[in-house]
Amino acid sequence: MAQKPIANKGKVTMTTPLQQKLRDKMITAKKWAEMVKPGDWINRGGPGSDAVVTMEALAARLGGGPGDLNNIEIWNQAMMCGNGFCAAADMDAKYHVVHEAFLLATLRGLVTKGYKAMDWKHWGWSLGMDAEYARFYRKEKTKRAMDWGVQACAVPEAGYVNASYGVNNFFITAKSCKKFVCEIRDDYAWCEAGRSMYLPIDEVDYFIEVDTSQEKYQWPYIAEKDIKPNDTQTAIADHCLSLMRDGDCIQVGIGALPTAVVIGLAKSDLRHIGVHSEMIGEYAFTLYEAGIMDNTRKAIDKGRCGWAYIMPVDTPRYYEWMHRNPLFAGYDIGYTNNVVTLSQIDNFVTVNNFAQMDLRGQDAAGNVGGRPISSTGGQFQFTLGASMARGGRAILAATARDGKGKSRIVPMLEPGSVVAVPDWLVTYVCTEYGIVNIQGCTDAEKARKLISIAHPDDRAMLEKAAVEQLKIKSDHWMFKSAPDRRFPTADEMKEHKYGYADLEVRPKEIAKFTD
Repeated sequence: MAQKPIANKGKVTMTTPLQQKLRDKMITAKKWAEMVKPGDWINRGGPGSDAVVTMEALAARLGGGPGDLNNIEIWNQAMMCGNGFCAAADMDAKYHVVHEAFLLATLRGLVTKGYKAMDWKHWGWSLGMDAEYARFYRKEKTKRAMDWGVQACAVPEAGYVNASYGVNNFFITAKSCKKFVCEIRDDYAWCEAGRSMYLPIDEVDYFIEVDTSQEKYQWPYIAEKDIKPNDTQTAIADHCLSLMRDGDCIQVGIGALPTAVVIGLAKSDLRHIGVHSEMIGEYAFTLYEAGIMDNTRKAIDKGRCGWAYIMPVDTPRYYEWMHRNPLFAGYDIGYTNNVVTLSQIDNFVTVNNFAQMDLRGQDAAGNVGGRPISSTGGQFQFTLGASMARGGRAILAATARDGKGKSRIVPMLEPGSVVAVPDWLVTYVCTEYGIVNIQGCTDAEKARKLISIAHPDDRAMLEKAAVEQLKIKSDHWMFKSAPDRRFPTADEMKEHKYGYADLEVRPKEIAKFTD
């Protein structure tokens, strides 16, 4: 479904010396594609930076003939838009490959239809980008690993590019390529910065304007405000909300369950909620409109929602909320998803999905049985960060059974699965049948708790497997002797903070004796 045009959006006008400089750097997508060479590496950045016209022009040149492009490597980090052009041109991937770090529904759908280009990698946001920067960056620009960086942006102003919805790894993309290209979108908001949002236009080699009136270049429309959770999702949300208090700061992941938590929160009596997340979106607008969220009790970035990327699937609404709005602070992913940052957010509550979990608490979120679903994304860092925060609660949630009726809680992960969060770092686990905390538990305690929130028809199978396959003492006398296992409640953990997470930060000296 096409997005509606945004009222009062303006094209780039060329009247000042700065705008003339911008004009001098302006080219067409076709001209850019003519500069690409066989064997080039192209970094498309992260979500929100989705380049489209460059990908269309690139796809038109893929082939095996004289003058065609081949051996093209494209590096994606959660791209929703623009993948279809190369897929349509080269479905068998004879001439290009796409290295995708977080598989989204659009690319997953192409793979299901037989698209052979996708090369998946398990990847977590902040640490993942740090690893990519370490691999691709060179101080000497001509020696950098990426031949091209391409990134969508808002209309430049006053000599600066605004990364808009793709600030998350904007600088990393720009600083790890030989040539940097920005696609200017007039439907992208000029977003207010936390940091790493603004780049001088001198740092950009070429600009390309996107005709956002054309449907093929628009973001797919999702009526996020109309999403209604089902009874199972509502039950899970209610369990999550049972742990929450006034003044909590929340992070929610992508999917129906986090959405259900937000809808439940918007209807609750809780107040003074804060937001710190890698992704900002409709959930924050909803909470603000409901009078639930004001960020007044946040330990850091007080009064503002910290975020790193946006998928503007209702483009006019996102533009209305994000354009020059100081309620929101856009940061690079190295800040929003940094465990050091997260550990300093008192009363931090995170809600993320898991796809499968074994009886020892190993969490598989991005890959089950060798089949890529998404990736770890920020799940590991937010789970660890919230657990380290004073009064933090890190929740991993899922329906007790998947869409095929199979238990998500299993004796052992399917062979080929990739662990997103190791068992010893998992804390709260939630299904529609309850919520349990397995932090610090023994194998026997973990198994007993996890079985208690599995589907009732799967519990006997799980109990049998625990004893016979895993040799876990799930029905030992100790559970009768101390049935509560002396485990603290969420309220009793309210002021808890790991000792090693109390960081001591000292001002750096102005000059050193070694200078």
